[in-house]
This record gives sequence, C-alpha cells and structure tokens, in this order.
Amino acid sequence: MSVNLSGYGASNAFLGFFEKDTRYEPDMEESAVNFFLRYFRNDLEYFVIASSVHANSDEVGHYGDAADDQRDSDLIKGLVRSGLVKEFSYKKRFGRDPGSQKYSKSVEKECADITLMKGGDFSILHIRSLLVAKMVVYGLYGHCFIVSPDWNLAFYPHDDFGFGVIGLGDDANIQVAHDFLVQADQLPGMHSIIRTPSTN
Repeated sequence: MSVNLSGYGASNAFLGFFEKDTRYEPDMEESAVNFFLRYFRNDLEYFVIASSVHANSDEVGHYGDAADDQRDSDLIKGLVRSGLVKEFSYKKRFGRDPGSQKYSKSVEKECADITLMKGGDFSILHIRSLLVAKMVVYGLYGHCFIVSPDWNLAFYPHDDFGFGVIGLGDDANIQVAHDFLVQADQLPGMHSIIRTPSTN
C-alpha cells in the first residue's frame, strides 16, 4: 500500500473544495460528512486513510462549552479505541513552552508522521467519527486524507465543514473530483470552488 502525498508537490494538483456559504447551522459538519460517505459508499473499502491525526489531552474537552466538550470527549474516546487516533498530553511529550523551537519542531514532526490504513479495516461509524472530529474537535491536530489509489485522488475534511480534493500525479481522475464537487454544490448552505489544473 503506497500513497504519495509528499508535500503536495508539482505533480499534485489542488482540484477544489466545498464549504459552508452561510452562517453555521447545527449539524452542518454531519451533513457534509454524510454526503461524502453516501457519495463514495461503494468505494470506501478500497480507500486508504492517510492520517497523522492525534488529540492533545490537555485541550480535548476543555473548550468551555459543556455540550461541545462532552461531544469532543466522546468522539475522541471512540476514535482512540478504534485505533484511528492517538491521544497524549502535549505538555508531557513536548514540554511546557509552546513558544520554544524544540516544542514547535516536535509538534511539526508529529503532524508529518502519516500512517496509512485500509479503509476496509474500519467500520463506517468510526470513519464517520474521524471525519466529523477533524472538522469540529478542539485539541485535535494533524492531517487526514481519504485516498483513492484507483483514481489518484485525496479528499480531506476541513474546519469550514466540507472537503477539499487533491489530484495525486498526472493521471488523477479529475472528472471524479469535479463530479463530486458539483454534487456537493447542491447541498443546502454549501458551495463549491472547482479548479482545473494547468496542462503546461
């Protein structure tokens, strides 16, 4: 199993994204994730999860809103149990000075440490929780890509309650990416930006 995400290099192309285009409404993140899972329901088992997502236990559950904090804690507990997310204390692992160069480099290294996992090894509920958590959980860090090796596409959840798409290499299936974003543009309260890579 190999996936080339290296630095989104010259052969990788940003193909677009969708995001909310209105004020936040409750469950927008759920709507975006449910759309993604429905759209690719027949392909998910063939996708690869490329992730360095981890939770800082010093922050998760300490945002300050009781309902959000409970939701965040529950999501992280389930994801840690599933093996999709690691949880540890930044203070214990990296020290107590977030302004230091050593601290910054350690966090950067943790975020760059991407693990590849087969989508088919996880339940749809755990994948759903990971995607929702990446959009909303306070104290969750790292990168998360859902990669289709067949189409050479990487999809990633972002905190504007949608997904971006990157083409991996020259033979990325741009049509699949564009069709996905066109459909996403029909979702209530969402809009898509679609990019066509240059052919020079």
